[in-house]
Amino acid sequence: MMELPVVEWQDCAHRKWTQLPRCEKAKFSATSGLMESFMACWSQFQQEEEELLERLCCDLSVGKEPRAVLFYKEEGNKRFGRKQYTAAAVLYSKAISHGSPGTEEIAICFANRSAVLFHLGHYSECLEDIDRAQEHGYPERLKSKILQRQAECLQKLKQSGSSGIRLPSTESISLTDPTRELAEDVVCDKLQELKLDRNLQLTNASSSLTMQFSSPKGRHLVASQNIAHGELLIREEAYVSVIIPDRKPISSKATWDISITNCDLYCHHCLQRILASLPCNQCSFSRYCSPNCRDEAWKGYHYAECSLGSQLLTLGVFCHTALRAVLLAGLRHVSEVFHQALVVKTKAQDNLREAASNELYCSNYKSLFNLQAHPEHHKDEHKFLFGLTSAALCKKLCLSLLKTNREASSLNAEGTTEKEQSGMYIIGSAILLHMLQLHCNAQAVTVLQQAYEEPAASLVESNKFSRLATAIFPVLSLLNHSCEPNTSVSFQGRYAMVRACKTITRGEEVVHCYGPYKLRMGFEERQKLLRDQYFFVCQCTACTEEQRPAVKALCDFCCEKCHAGLEGEDVLRCVNVSCSHTVRRQQLALRLQNLQQAVQKAREHLQDNHPDMTVELLTSCLSEASEFLSKNHMSFGEIFDQLAQAEASRGDWATAARHLKKSIQTVKQHYEASSLEVGHELFKLAQILFNGCNVDEAMNTIVRAQHILCLHYGPDHCLVQELNEMKTCLLELPGMKGSLES
Repeated sequence: MMELPVVEWQDCAHRKWTQLPRCEKAKFSATSGLMESFMACWSQFQQEEEELLERLCCDLSVGKEPRAVLFYKEEGNKRFGRKQYTAAAVLYSKAISHGSPGTEEIAICFANRSAVLFHLGHYSECLEDIDRAQEHGYPERLKSKILQRQAECLQKLKQSGSSGIRLPSTESISLTDPTRELAEDVVCDKLQELKLDRNLQLTNASSSLTMQFSSPKGRHLVASQNIAHGELLIREEAYVSVIIPDRKPISSKATWDISITNCDLYCHHCLQRILASLPCNQCSFSRYCSPNCRDEAWKGYHYAECSLGSQLLTLGVFCHTALRAVLLAGLRHVSEVFHQALVVKTKAQDNLREAASNELYCSNYKSLFNLQAHPEHHKDEHKFLFGLTSAALCKKLCLSLLKTNREASSLNAEGTTEKEQSGMYIIGSAILLHMLQLHCNAQAVTVLQQAYEEPAASLVESNKFSRLATAIFPVLSLLNHSCEPNTSVSFQGRYAMVRACKTITRGEEVVHCYGPYKLRMGFEERQKLLRDQYFFVCQCTACTEEQRPAVKALCDFCCEKCHAGLEGEDVLRCVNVSCSHTVRRQQLALRLQNLQQAVQKAREHLQDNHPDMTVELLTSCLSEASEFLSKNHMSFGEIFDQLAQAEASRGDWATAARHLKKSIQTVKQHYEASSLEVGHELFKLAQILFNGCNVDEAMNTIVRAQHILCLHYGPDHCLVQELNEMKTCLLELPGMKGSLES
């Protein structure tokens, strides 16, 4: 798990804990305050742990490596030669991230990337890279190339009526930060437009919501009036967010990693998708969509994080997110909030009934601080791991801030005054608190994981959701869990959008799903996950109404002899009384693993534009899956989905549509008919039917997909707009006008 430290550090903390004398363990378990817990772990952080951390950090270097510039530039040239432009752009960006400003190497990389952007039709961005190439000293002998490209860009922009000047998007303007005075009018207009400026209890929330408090539920949100299906309820910018890194060892490799991850495709500050990133001037890891984001990140937190990059990769995303929350708030403000909350009490945030009714609940540090951490429910060893991790980071942070002479007056290292040491303990305690909070309050920011290079002949998008970042949304965190939620959450950059996914009546609690969903997990599995991670017994409608079966639930495997269901634990037995077949679960699990590897191989064939090989391999996979998997297993959905893409690449739209319809049926078994997942599958089916000129069915599918995606994303989302364009095109065909009314 990227949230936790690397395994070697976890093992170190485990050994340290097991070797503690029984009296020390008892003392740690009995501590009632986070500061006492942190100080106990601080005392256990010795030179041995410090040396281990240094060794682990060497394997995850984020420094600039000049030799990597040529390597990534040549790899980018290879992709450019294959017309894999997106991959080429990312690889040139990797080269730029390792380069030194003002060198010919980095200037050439910017120029090469401008060529990619030109081929992709991103003319404004192409011009910006041409300017950067010249700023960094692009050689005179090559200038004729970029000057010609510059002229062609300007001509293209002139033809399209664009000035080439990019205006700031309102999507990137914070709606929660009152210090952004220049954008105040824009913020107010945006809030008015979305009708999220009228709630007197909550910022960025609909007036249809009211915050209430009760002993069993704590703070929670209730509908103050009837809420329509699809209504936008919350639009909140994350108080803190950290992009999830790829934590592959770097320095031990003979060559550098050319894989492309979300870290390469999204801005590390605003989380918007990018193609031509700008690197941090000091490290090779952090990348941004613009100089503005780079400057904001540096001023807000990266000034302290930059030199700690390898430590943060080693110690995990939770630790990184906790540190960033402290840096964003400011060390002095953190100390003030900590003192106000009386840190000696572990349950300082329990008595919130009056605050809930009298104060405006904002997405600020105070709200984040008051989120439940449940220190009394965490296992002692788990809390010790977080405490030791906080101590390790706090010591590095002290040294880093002192070295750069930043905020040295409020934080200091060992051997300082008692006041300074107290400040350091508060910062460490705050990091520990936030790590514990993240265990049960972290929100995964998800995006559609688009293949960075689609097969050349494919006109159908292949995508799935992936976790982009870990974030905390204080207002969103007020929503309690339900295994059958009445809201859905989607993301635009750092913003979370909460919409009603069904009609909500006045007085009904507004809830969303923390992960365990009734159609994808059984009752016992859901209950266990929620107890282990969130420390509560779920009593939602789905759980209270669900009848526990008299016999054990069927598993995802079926009998290879009669294809009936299987049940059991380690040894699975056929439920067909006339069939005595048994098989070990481990054997079928290995078989499933091999099947998934074959499906992955087929995906690679499709990626390399070999649809015939893809279809052949997937047909074999389908036959194999039918032998031992239940008919509703998600593997069938994945196989049919890829078969649809492969057949679309071959131009067989009718066969592609048949496969995708089967995929949609599988998805519906695991998600509700109006779910976002079904909406995305219908979007792909609409593409296939549109390209296959199946006009009537395409129009029907477009309307269904648009309805679902609009409910979850709103009418302005790019997928909804693309469906609009397809619909407009179809309506212009003879005989189609007025068909929707019929």
